[in-house]
Parts: sequence; C-alpha cells; structure tokens
Amino acid sequence: MVTPQRAAASDRVLRREREFHDALSASFDGGELAPREPDELEQGLLARAGQIAGADVLELGCGTGDLTLELLARGANLTALDLSEGMVAVASRRVDRYGRAGAHFVAAPVESCGLASESYDLVIGKWILHHADIGGAAREIRRVLRPGGRAVFLENSGLNPLLIFARTYVTGHWGIPRYGTDDERPLSRRDYRVFEDGFSHFTREFPDFFVFQLFDRQVLKYRYPIAGKALRGLDRAIGHINLLRRFSYHVLLEMET
Repeated sequence: MVTPQRAAASDRVLRREREFHDALSASFDGGELAPREPDELEQGLLARAGQIAGADVLELGCGTGDLTLELLARGANLTALDLSEGMVAVASRRVDRYGRAGAHFVAAPVESCGLASESYDLVIGKWILHHADIGGAAREIRRVLRPGGRAVFLENSGLNPLLIFARTYVTGHWGIPRYGTDDERPLSRRDYRVFEDGFSHFTREFPDFFVFQLFDRQVLKYRYPIAGKALRGLDRAIGHINLLRRFSYHVLLEMET
C-alpha cells in the first residue's frame, strides 16, 4: 500500500526530474541534431532486443531521440515516452527531420504511462530505470507487455561498493563533478530482486568492465590522453576476469512476461 507520505515524496521526485530534463532540453536543437551510429553499448542493447521490424515497441526515456531514430530505422512501430515534455519535443523534431513517419510520442512518467495494457511486444530503454521507482516501473512494464513480451534495458549498476562510496562521498566535492540528477541511483541488489520476482524470466549481463574510466571522466576530465588510455586498458584487462565483471557500472537487463 502506498502511503500519502510516500506518494507525495514520489511526486516531488518526478517534479525534480521533469524540471531538470526540461531545462537540459533547452540546450538541444532537435532540427540540427543529426543522427549518429549506435555506440558499442547501444549495439549490444539492440542485439539483445532481437527482431524489431514490424514489432510494437515502447521506448522508455527517449531523451533527445538517439535510440528512437535507430528503432524507427529498423522498422519498429514505435511509441517513445519521456517524463520531460522538452525532451519529447526535441526527439519529435529530430524524427520529423531525420526519421521515418509514424512514431507516437508521450510525455509521461515510466511508473504511470497511461498506455493500454498488453499492447507492446517489446519495451526498451537506456539510462532510464535508475531514474525511476523500480517497483512502479516493473509493474508498468509488465502491464503494457503482451504475453510472451520482452523488455531490455541498458543501465547503471550499483554492485561495486567502491563506486557507490565515491558516488556518495566524493562526487560533488573538491571540484569533482556529479553528473545527472540528485534523485537517480544505480540499480541495487534489491532492485534486481524486484525484476526477478516480477517477471517469468530475468537476466542481467555486464557488457564491459567500466570502472576506472569513471576516474578519467570525473577526476581527470579527459585532459590526459596517456592516462586515459591506460585506464581504458586496465578496464579491458579486468573485464576478461568473469568474476569481476559484475562490478562494472554498465549492465544489460532482459525480462520476459
């Protein structure tokens, strides 16, 4: 049961997230933001999604529309959703200029999208669930998927205690920037259990080992190419050790109804 206090707190989080991304959207011109090729992580996400052409697809957290354009190019019957009306406007303008006609855009929260039940074959998103209430998001994803439908997400994982310590106590201090919003958080073991309990099938895969490159981004700010190359090499070397890959900051999730 959701208490009035918890509902009010959730509303405050949604408002802050919406305001942050509405303000961020003002820095983009959707008509001038050209499409780009999917990066390696996005390629992994799309590969996990499987057959897209002709499928009814719901994209959660469309942002400026990078994934939106790629899904349309691959033939999806697409609904693209974002909490921020500003981001929806940017993505819509990009689709009008660069994409295939027929995308449907919705400005709504992940936890309460207002879309019809059992209406999608695939739900997909990148860097979105760690902004959401996981319990509400899981219920809504399950509700809109058809029987046998699938959901795939590229996310930030919170299983590395060193990264969580640095995120909590280091970023935002001593000139080390904290990116993103104050309310977002990497996915925890408890979050993963919500998906395990809510779907007939749930898997997670760590597509790379992304840890020391965060030091290059946050502390060195990409100013020292030799150091950056060494840190990338260290991540690649550790990534070959299967037992350690689960401590990566990047995770691919797959769920089935």
